[in-house]
Amino acid sequence: TWGTTPANYPCQLVTIFGQQTKRKLNMNDMIFSPIDKRQLIQEIAEEVASRIIPELQPATPDDELIQIPEAMKLLGRSRTTINNWRREGFLKEQVINTRVYFKKSDILNAGHQKNGRKK
Repeated sequence: TWGTTPANYPCQLVTIFGQQTKRKLNMNDMIFSPIDKRQLIQEIAEEVASRIIPELQPATPDDELIQIPEAMKLLGRSRTTINNWRREGFLKEQVINTRVYFKKSDILNAGHQKNGRKK
């Protein structure tokens, strides 16, 4: 629902927790597009789906996520070395809920690349 504020600014009436309030609109709230609204929504939905669906695919065994202790065992390296390699960008980490994970395939590749051999 649309309305105006006392200063005649365009605003939108929004219901939040059962109470209706006026919210000032600014240019960031508006989308100007020559595309029909339904088509625009469809295109946005398709783009979002194309980015999310690959993430939902089951991981292959080498793409399994592992934490630092398992990476240490696979590489035969200390936590300090693993952390140094993370800082240097040699190991790509994924942080999920403040926990650090690595793809097992990245760890196995790192073992072969660093110093040309796996420890």
